[in-house]
Amino acid sequence: MKKIRVWRLGALLAFTLSLGLCLAGCSIAEAPEAQRVVSYTASESEVYSTATEVVKEVADTVVEISTESVTTRFGRQYIVSGAGSGVLVGKAETDYYIVTNNHVIESANEITVRTRAGSEMEATLIATDDSADIAVITVSSQEELKLAVWGDSDDLQIAEDVIAIGNPLGNLGGTVTKGILSATGRTIAVGNFDMTLLQTDAAINPGNSGGGLFNMRGQLIGIVNAKTSEEGIEGLCFAIPANAAKRAYENLLEYGYLLGRATLHIELAEATLSGSGGTSETVAYVTATEGADGNFMQYDRLSKINGMEISSIYDYNRAMATVAPEDEVTVEVYRGTLVQSLWGNSLSFAASPTAFTVTAAQYGA
Repeated sequence: MKKIRVWRLGALLAFTLSLGLCLAGCSIAEAPEAQRVVSYTASESEVYSTATEVVKEVADTVVEISTESVTTRFGRQYIVSGAGSGVLVGKAETDYYIVTNNHVIESANEITVRTRAGSEMEATLIATDDSADIAVITVSSQEELKLAVWGDSDDLQIAEDVIAIGNPLGNLGGTVTKGILSATGRTIAVGNFDMTLLQTDAAINPGNSGGGLFNMRGQLIGIVNAKTSEEGIEGLCFAIPANAAKRAYENLLEYGYLLGRATLHIELAEATLSGSGGTSETVAYVTATEGADGNFMQYDRLSKINGMEISSIYDYNRAMATVAPEDEVTVEVYRGTLVQSLWGNSLSFAASPTAFTVTAAQYGA
């Protein structure tokens, strides 16, 4: 399966903070009552004859997003600034709801939204899901902001014209690029998850993540989230289909998590084990078991889930994508221990596997 790189913010600025300084994280707001949030879904509408007409209709629905997060390196704290895009898709009185990518706001302590008209507002995180790469944030505004209209991404035609609007490089907000819909239903490994995406040749760059992909009816048909980054490859850019993004948006808004996503309540890390003859292999092992079934133990090396071989976090997520909450899951692990020595820590695993059955739970509930 083709693995591609997702443009994740890009660190635009970093500087040292006092070690004693503590910044408050973005709070996860209580999900509002779904029925009072207004969102628009496309009905039959005219096809605009030019891209200029489409942009006039939709440009104000796309916003710039800037973030600040705190990271610690070599015992010192730094603020790292990043940027991305988002689309206004919902309203409840003076509260506006914006859909963007999880990777745009992930780990952010502060989120700022800037509209096309130049207004800046502090944003609050409602909820986010890494598997869907969708996040919902909210801002409060006394001025009327325009909402995008969700299109039907199941009704798209290959080679139809599409327009991307976003904030490339973090300082070119409102940038418009045009291309065609190159393909639909592309299942691609993005980070640690498989995603089924739309493919376009419209130019996409860092900072476009979370921005809108629109058709010639002015409907939002996708949320831009990825492109290839390999040398010699151009015009392979991707977006989350509107129907998938809209479902994630509605779930996150109403429940705070994605319905139907299963979890075993374990946290994983990857390690590289050295073998004989200079060989090595990557393994996924359990680092934490809070909330997990008592059969799991720290340092368990995952071997199989429902018969699927597991050697990485990506493999685990791929296996769990076939599981629904309340499903019985057959797991095979190699029990592990942490070996401490003067030369550092290492992992040692049992020679024989341990098999057991657990029940999957609703992720985030």
